[in-house]
Amino acid sequence: MPRQGLNRASVVEAAVSMIEEAGVASFSMAELAKRLNVKTASLYNHVSGMEDLLTEVGLNAVGRMAQCERDAIEGKRGEQALSALAEAYRAFAKDHHELYRVIMNIQKSHNSVLELEAGEIIGPIDQVLQDYGLSETGRQHWQRVLRSVMHGFAAHEKAGGFSHYPVERSESYRIAIECISGGLKAAGKDEYNG
Repeated sequence: MPRQGLNRASVVEAAVSMIEEAGVASFSMAELAKRLNVKTASLYNHVSGMEDLLTEVGLNAVGRMAQCERDAIEGKRGEQALSALAEAYRAFAKDHHELYRVIMNIQKSHNSVLELEAGEIIGPIDQVLQDYGLSETGRQHWQRVLRSVMHGFAAHEKAGGFSHYPVERSESYRIAIECISGGLKAAGKDEYNG
């Protein structure tokens, strides 16, 4: 009989908390059971196994990141939306590093449910790019460019990079996003005039 108060959502939330604290590599069903003060077998009343649980953790991570992006760009357009999106992306990668790592490893998981859901992260990015007058193909290219810059900066920063010079990292990031904005404006004009 399932422990009172324990349900699928609370099991997933506990797993998310543990992964945020210590990472996926040190996560196990046995440790989760200890955290919840139940026997490991009791967890199987709520999830079918580790793969099911990690799918739920991945869905949770994707949902959180996509919501951060949507919240950041709400009511904004153009450069203001781009800047807000970029800041939200960087903040999520920094504040929820382990969940961000889960998201970045979705393609390696070959989990079709997660791969499909991960597209939610692209929606707000595409919404911002629509303000630049790009074709659908142009937006697909530029979302890759933008995501590469945002991810690259976040990954380098997390690894301890950017420590050789005393200049403010946030200013460097602002400059990088400003360069993207300039490229987007030029690309939009080229498509319009092409």
